[in-house]
Amino acid sequence: MTNGNKTGALSEWAFFTLLAVLAGLVGLYLPFLATLATICLPLPLILLVIRRDVRYGLIGLAAAGLILVVLSSEPVMTMVLIVSYGLLGILFGLLFKNRISSWKSFLIGLLGSVSLALVSAAAIYLLNGENIFVLNEEARQAAAQWWAANQGAMTFSDVPAEWQEEFTSKVLAMLELLIPGQYLITSAASAAVTYFLARVVLKRFNFPLPPAFDLTRMYFPWYSVWGLITGLGLTLAGDYFTLPLAAKVGKNILFILFYVYLTLGLSVGAYFFRKVKVARLIKFIFLFLAILYFPFSLLVFLLLGVVDPLINLRRLPEANQPK
Repeated sequence: MTNGNKTGALSEWAFFTLLAVLAGLVGLYLPFLATLATICLPLPLILLVIRRDVRYGLIGLAAAGLILVVLSSEPVMTMVLIVSYGLLGILFGLLFKNRISSWKSFLIGLLGSVSLALVSAAAIYLLNGENIFVLNEEARQAAAQWWAANQGAMTFSDVPAEWQEEFTSKVLAMLELLIPGQYLITSAASAAVTYFLARVVLKRFNFPLPPAFDLTRMYFPWYSVWGLITGLGLTLAGDYFTLPLAAKVGKNILFILFYVYLTLGLSVGAYFFRKVKVARLIKFIFLFLAILYFPFSLLVFLLLGVVDPLINLRRLPEANQPK
């Protein structure tokens, strides 16, 4: 490598590392922009891996992490950013650089983000003993303030006064029960947005990408139904035999699968909405009715998502190929 190339590589490394540091600082010090920061933080690392190689990406991530630790008063949160979102950028960079198919890259990225989120949760517990899957006192106070505000606005005026305390306890218990599922769903959703945003950025850099997968042709293999069976089995067994941990795990599996099957159901619905040849006015009427009767539409899409892996409603040829 010539001196000019070395200088260019070093300058590029410094630039993308600085972008990662800026995204991390925004996430740490501007809470209202934290979601945007976590979505954007992997992008400089993706570009660094693609334009150079994974060594530059890892060294850049390490340097960004060190700078953030020095500038931040919250080393644990800094560690979460580096592990959950920095390493995700390295993973996506490798997937894009090796021309992995769009659907596989997307799926591996989501599974990777969930795994990294669990690693971060475990690291937080080991470092300072905080269980992020349990509401702490600050969160409980915030929930109590929310409840008081809604009481003041007469939102729950129909709830008898003697029931309100019990109702509040049940709401908090339900929120706490589903924290793990919500945590993983949020991580996966952030990774999904990062993936699509990365494709837009890479196109701007004229990087050759595999064809984008068609969202209306999303499918799951038939054996994915075992996830639903496992969730139901753990929930029923936990409630029947008084096994709180089993019941909590089962209910969180079902909570996660609700979003998974709903997304698949929307894919099935969008496929038929686009494929069926009827007048555009009739399509708009169906769309209007689906929005108007949203709870019923939600149930229909959920059922479509559960049934599609079993009987392949769209008759997709790729769904019938052996894995």
